[in-house]
Amino acid sequence: MKSFISSEIKKLLSKIPLAKNLARKRFISEFTFGVIKSRNVQFKEVGLHFTTDSKVESNERRIQAFFKDFDFDYQQVAILLVMFLPKGKLSLSIDRTDRTADAVGFWYLSM
Repeated sequence: MKSFISSEIKKLLSKIPLAKNLARKRFISEFTFGVIKSRNVQFKEVGLHFTTDSKVESNERRIQAFFKDFDFDYQQVAILLVMFLPKGKLSLSIDRTDRTADAVGFWYLSM
């Protein structure tokens, strides 16, 4: 089952040109699979599910370096995310909470 899901993720990622470099494509695939397996987006938690023999701290630094240096085409990311959703009618919900100090006093504490 794991290999089937992994191959499906790789197929989806091959359809969306997020990266040109093969190493980055593999990393994006590994990261995506790590997010799904960990059901979390914290780098340390995702790094636990990488298939490398590296330490978790090394995987975490690798993730941080990737996001620091890589510029995403957010349109391509949106297309990729939609590919993971079920077919049919979907509803979009957007959180537009204003978290500025003037809007709501409890979001930021005054010192």
